[in-house]
Amino acid sequence: MNLQEEIKSIIDDKEMTYDEKRKKLLKFMAPHEVRAMLPEPLEVVRLKETLKPKTHNMRILRLSVHSEIFESILKGGHVECRDYSEYFKSRCTYEEGGVRYLVPFDAITFYVGRGARAKWATVALKDIVFDNGLLYFHMGEVIKTNLG
Repeated sequence: MNLQEEIKSIIDDKEMTYDEKRKKLLKFMAPHEVRAMLPEPLEVVRLKETLKPKTHNMRILRLSVHSEIFESILKGGHVECRDYSEYFKSRCTYEEGGVRYLVPFDAITFYVGRGARAKWATVALKDIVFDNGLLYFHMGEVIKTNLG
């Protein structure tokens, strides 16, 4: 039996657990190759999802706010409003084919202060509305926080 056939027989074996298959495959392959060939069982994926909030691969807008507004954001239901200045035009929109579009942000991270000790909260973004030269950010639930 050649190496490819042996790897296939390990993967197809119904009586071996995921961990047993993984240990055997690690003898022949690098860890990243094993992960690619042997997907994790659904229970492991669900456990990982509950352990840490998803913020990777998200488009996150970062804004600094005063502490009173930050407390309001943590309570929920806050709508942040910003002037549609050249600064926000460059951060929140892009131009394609002569038409300007809003960047589809997934969340906003609000900061109070600067540096390593700054408080911050990442909040899901429900909607961005442009009206009369103002940008309104409608927020959902708090995803992650660091309260100092």
